[in-house]
Amino acid sequence: MAGRPLLKAELSAQRSRDYLMEQRDSFIQKHGEDLGAFYFLLMLIQTHGKKRLKSGNVTALRALAHDLHAIYLKHTQ
Repeated sequence: MAGRPLLKAELSAQRSRDYLMEQRDSFIQKHGEDLGAFYFLLMLIQTHGKKRLKSGNVTALRALAHDLHAIYLKHTQ
């Protein structure tokens, strides 16, 4: 079944996902399963945090901080 060609925005989103999966696999390969996943998560938080800070979206920054705190609580208790 032939589908329609992907739009420019869809191609960009697909390449972005592929790049992130390569990054995740690279971190896991270098540092092991747990530490690699943690480093990947930190990279994502740093990237999204910078984007939200530049756009001035304070509610998104608060949500990001809340999510990070929830992850911290999950793994420390």
